[in-house]
Amino acid sequence: MNLVPDNTGQTLAHRSWQWRDNIWTLGLYGTAVGAGTLFLPIEIGTRGPVIFLVMLLLGLPLSLMPHLLLCRVYMKEAPSGDSALPVFGSFFRGKGELAMLLFYCLTFFPVTLVYGTSLVNALDNYLTTRLHFHLIHRSVISFIVVACLYAVLSKGRDKVVSTLSALALPFAISIVLIAVSQIPHWHLDNFTGAIENVRSTPPGATFKGVWLTLPLIAFSFCCAPMISPLASWYREKQESGERKALRVIRVAYAAIFISIIFFVLSCVLSIPQATFIHAKAQNLNVLSIMTGGEGGGMVYYVAPFIAILGMTKSFLGVGLSVADTLARLLTCAGGEKRRVGKGLAWLLMFAVTFGVVDANPDVITLIETICGPMIAVILFLIPAWLIYTREELRSLRGAKAIMVIIGGLATLSALFYSMI
Repeated sequence: MNLVPDNTGQTLAHRSWQWRDNIWTLGLYGTAVGAGTLFLPIEIGTRGPVIFLVMLLLGLPLSLMPHLLLCRVYMKEAPSGDSALPVFGSFFRGKGELAMLLFYCLTFFPVTLVYGTSLVNALDNYLTTRLHFHLIHRSVISFIVVACLYAVLSKGRDKVVSTLSALALPFAISIVLIAVSQIPHWHLDNFTGAIENVRSTPPGATFKGVWLTLPLIAFSFCCAPMISPLASWYREKQESGERKALRVIRVAYAAIFISIIFFVLSCVLSIPQATFIHAKAQNLNVLSIMTGGEGGGMVYYVAPFIAILGMTKSFLGVGLSVADTLARLLTCAGGEKRRVGKGLAWLLMFAVTFGVVDANPDVITLIETICGPMIAVILFLIPAWLIYTREELRSLRGAKAIMVIIGGLATLSALFYSMI
């Protein structure tokens, strides 16, 4: 193959879009569009159209900018000799590095619990309400689902990313088709009636509702766990490095934002608010509450299956970096060999995941009080703090880093207020 250099010293082959870039783009999409997306219409349907307008205006900048910044920080992290994924480790030393690994695990492991719980709920609901099959106990379903998920994770980074990509495209097409199928059942009074309620609500209360929704928005558009393996792969393969990785993120987020906005809008316009309130009380995602009258008989049977598909791929996308980081943490802290540390990590994660999924906690509360705010620290604050405290990251300082800090502080403050 002839590689023709240009005046920048880079090759045309490196600059061109390649098939593997499509795989990573779909991997990012598959990680971001999942349980958070399927619960977002529930929250917006219960809270009103103002939240949707805020998401329309802030969703893309609140998600794209910090992910780009996070990737640039990871790309400048010194490579580890054991090919571990970048999680800010080289910017800390000794106990600081261990603390960062622990915080990363504590941030994203609950996200896998959200996806696992949502997946089992969707499957259980599908078997009982759609197929009228009541013979399998929830504990059995939970064990089978969690075992299958970890069996896929055990195949390694490349296999998991390829699986994510294979699942992401049909899922993306499916949710767009479902959104389109809902158009004949749109009722503008779902929006106009809610707007009338907003007019009678004090501005302070409306602002408070918007503010407290920021953690959910940050979670719904988040693919931060996949940024670490993406940065690691492009750095290893030297596929134009940082420039190509950032381009992949931009393309992925264009698809993520457009599909989520259209899907949420279609759901809010076609489903009554009372149905959303019932779904929130039952801990169900929006695809699990669609009926034949709202989108046709096919949607009634297919939508829950698509929800199962979406949450499966999102679990794999998040679990990939969590498993690697936990194995690295156990190896460093306990002095075990890499293989032993990885085995302990798998066993610990499997046991906790099965226990939590079987217990069926409130996933919306878990998203708003734990996942969203802790993700904000990883996504917004730590990269920005490193940029202004590490000389090797000086080139990243500027207006974009400041805007990322402001977004992170606003998201975190919403958590602290809700906890008081």
